[in-house]
Amino acid sequence: MDEIEFYLKDLESRFKYLNRKKYYLSYSGGKDSHFLYWFIKEYLKDDQIEIVAVNTYMEHTAIRKRMYDNADTILLPKFKPFEIKEKYGSPCFSKQQDEYIRRYQGGSRAKSTLDRVLAREESMHNISKKAREYVLSGSAHKISSYCCKYLKKEPLKEYEKTSCKKAILGVRGNESLTRKHQYKTCFTKDKKFTPLYDLSDELLENIYKKYRIEIPEIYNYIDRTGCMGCPYGSYKGYTKKELDLLSEQQRKFVIKYFKESYDVLGIDYKNKQLKLDFNEVKEDG
Repeated sequence: MDEIEFYLKDLESRFKYLNRKKYYLSYSGGKDSHFLYWFIKEYLKDDQIEIVAVNTYMEHTAIRKRMYDNADTILLPKFKPFEIKEKYGSPCFSKQQDEYIRRYQGGSRAKSTLDRVLAREESMHNISKKAREYVLSGSAHKISSYCCKYLKKEPLKEYEKTSCKKAILGVRGNESLTRKHQYKTCFTKDKKFTPLYDLSDELLENIYKKYRIEIPEIYNYIDRTGCMGCPYGSYKGYTKKELDLLSEQQRKFVIKYFKESYDVLGIDYKNKQLKLDFNEVKEDG
């Protein structure tokens, strides 16, 4: 038995005692959640686990289409992106930094907030020098990571309350340092099921190739998909690439939404550099 088959059999064993009527697959249309979708539908031949997706209004066209093609249930957030921006602000530096900035801009002067914003002691959790200077200048725009909270997390939270189901999440421990510490077993503290916690990038790619699992063309250009043009991808150069993948309508929408953050981070949104034959971005977003 080769490594791929060994892993798939092991993954099957993780589902063996799962009460499938009590769980749903949180389906984003990305590589990890789609692999779980394939595994549930094609490998396990299971039709008990509900496939649930959230249309955040911020997905790439190909990813949104995938969600509507494959999900049993599509949830919609209560608030539109610009409603959230007006009330809470928009993402800029990173989720962790933006949370401390949101608290500070909201008037919090708690020690935990001031320590991080003012860097009163050395810590890897302090906001960056650039972020600190910008926020303390008094001219910073309203910043928060709440678009993720209200566009995606809250609809799923409400769904779980009404359905009494727990999520199956396609998160992997090697995706970031935070997730490496957060996802070490198949179940989280609140009983969410994370069966891919130990799946490596290499093995995932090999499974995709062996079973010819469909991958949207956008993955030829970027490694991960999330909200279109999110500034959190800027440190890897993803944001600029994503902007160049969008249709003109999508591009204008995203630039209007993230413009202040783009200006602070120095993201060039005025000049489109990539010349791509990418049919899906020509669709109306």
